[in-house]
Amino acid sequence: MKVKVTINVLAIFVVLFSASCEFRQQSEQKVTDSIDTAAFLKVGDSVTMLLQKILLENVMQATKAGGPEYAVEYCNEKAIPLTDSISILHNCRIQRISDKPRNPLNQPSAADMLVLNRMKMPGQAKAELVSEAGSIVYYKPVKISMPACLNCHGNENGQINSNTLSVIKQKYPADKATGYKEGDLRGAWKITFQKSE
Repeated sequence: MKVKVTINVLAIFVVLFSASCEFRQQSEQKVTDSIDTAAFLKVGDSVTMLLQKILLENVMQATKAGGPEYAVEYCNEKAIPLTDSISILHNCRIQRISDKPRNPLNQPSAADMLVLNRMKMPGQAKAELVSEAGSIVYYKPVKISMPACLNCHGNENGQINSNTLSVIKQKYPADKATGYKEGDLRGAWKITFQKSE
């Protein structure tokens, strides 16, 4: 009888000790994850701020030089090479995604759509991280932030002039990126980082 009790107590002790070790390892993993999360969010924020600044400056210069139609041509020819150069610089993959893409390359995946739908919910339009198949994916919402955006993304019956609309239709025959209002969610930046081993 004493042997049985001793074995049971020993078994309970082993289980509790194992659980304690496992809890400690999980806690340490959470701390590591929170440090990594903060680091990935910081890098993602910095990359997207740089991208938005450069793209906005260039689009504004193109608009001054030749109007919104020239800005559409600029985006068609220069936006992806510019994004790719920043991807190389930061060793990541940068995409723009939208449920109403202008460029078909910006079509979201099913996983991307889950994030975009979350961002559309009140108070949820904020940067987030998702772990995906050996990668960390950073998403940051892109909004129609100023009236000038509506020159290319507003209502086709009045906000977008006919010359600009003609260039949009020529450069992007499958365009869906119109009909927005100021403050609407246009899409998101998607930055994929490889997890370090």
